[in-house]
Amino acid sequence: MRYFVTVTFDLNCASMSPYGNNVYAKITDALDNLDYSKVVTGRKERTIDLPSNTYVAKFDDDFEHQSEVVEFVKANLEKIFRRYSVSGRYFISVGKNWAWKVGSF
Repeated sequence: MRYFVTVTFDLNCASMSPYGNNVYAKITDALDNLDYSKVVTGRKERTIDLPSNTYVAKFDDDFEHQSEVVEFVKANLEKIFRRYSVSGRYFISVGKNWAWKVGSF
């Protein structure tokens, strides 16, 4: 069974980074290189865009516990934040048996 990981974040003063507001694109590219996605695919093979600054990935069950996955993801995210000279807060969720719903109001 695989782990499903969701990462979302807010940056503090992104425009103050050396990359300006383009830092979001840089972070997206870095996460994409680590196989995170900005889309999910539904049961009917329909691709659905995720909200801004939300990324998902699937990890093989190579970890002893899901908390190890959280720490692994956190370390990678912190490296990316340091690389692009930004700070902010993040939320990481990891689970094995998952369900999701995307919608709009």
